[in-house]
Amino acid sequence: MVAVVVRVPATIANLGPGFDALGLALSWHNEVRVERTSGGLSISATGPGAETLPRDETNLVVRALTSIMGDEPLSVSVNQIIAIPNGRGFGSSAAAVIGGLVAGRALAGTSDTDEQLLEKAIAFEGHADNVAPCVLGGITISTDTSTIRIEPPASIRPLVCVAPSAMRTDAARAALAKEITRSDAVANIGRAALLVAALTEGRSDVLMDATEDRLHQPTRFELMPDSGALVRALRSKGMAAFLSGAGPSVAALVDAEAADEAVKTARGVVPDGWEVRLESFDPEGARVVSQREK
Repeated sequence: MVAVVVRVPATIANLGPGFDALGLALSWHNEVRVERTSGGLSISATGPGAETLPRDETNLVVRALTSIMGDEPLSVSVNQIIAIPNGRGFGSSAAAVIGGLVAGRALAGTSDTDEQLLEKAIAFEGHADNVAPCVLGGITISTDTSTIRIEPPASIRPLVCVAPSAMRTDAARAALAKEITRSDAVANIGRAALLVAALTEGRSDVLMDATEDRLHQPTRFELMPDSGALVRALRSKGMAAFLSGAGPSVAALVDAEAADEAVKTARGVVPDGWEVRLESFDPEGARVVSQREK
């Protein structure tokens, strides 16, 4: 194969109480287009934040490609079509890594399974909560050794409020408390379990309780007060809202039949410059959408 186009979904990690464990894939995609050449490495990109992407071997897509293809030096043309904004809490780095891994598998014709790609992706990212749904689609539950995918419910829709500016994930992680109380740990364990059950059964009636978090959001809200205020405002109106990943964007899980009303509610409380998007789950994850053989 000489050329391939891969479509990669945005993801939301944590989902409130499921810190570093729960994630979902959105029908909001980047594309990675890779073609073998004889002229060395060439990188181009379009879309939000494209100007900040490295144009050398440190580019995440290229690093992932190299880990699969093993060419030294790599001689390919890489074009990234970006829709997922960087640093907003939607797994943009996971999308880059997975895009490179899936493209590399197709170009090299390797027999790597999705599970093997996931292992490689976790080595890049350090955590499975973004990369697992990016690879597998739907909703994923991950530990440091296992991942299970569940089918997204038709009765629930994700809604996202996209922050106008970025927040570095390492800064958001550095803000986390070093210790938590037993009562807060117990509260999060119960709610994470309840959230998995609610998503499995399509139970939108328990989403408010199931998305409450005491582990990571309180300290992160000190770092991003607009995000904290928005989560509280949405929850005060009965919407199951939480930080999208490490923030600063905010997401909510809403009843599909009341989704249009949820969009109106969100637009009425978001700060100036924020974008409200009603999304759908991506059930497939990253996939090759076009390829050209020799």
